[in-house]
Amino acid sequence: MIFDLQLFAEDAVGFQTPTQLRKGIRSLKKEIAVHQYKIEHPWESYSDWFSKPERQPGRIKHWQKEIENMEESIQNRVDELKKRGESL
Repeated sequence: MIFDLQLFAEDAVGFQTPTQLRKGIRSLKKEIAVHQYKIEHPWESYSDWFSKPERQPGRIKHWQKEIENMEESIQNRVDELKKRGESL
């Protein structure tokens, strides 16, 4: 099976099927949970967490920004489903 990866790009949300949109929402929610876990337990992701405290704020900020981006992506998919009269 061949997939057009552009269908999964953010600007192509309007071309995705409702099933693809819902699957994307589920995937993004799982990824948000992973990032939230990383924020709560950063030393599990970085073995140098305690030895390089100067890097800690940047790493946390990076994960938080990724969560914001994923939340925006979820909202884009929800809006597209609503626009089409579809339910989640």
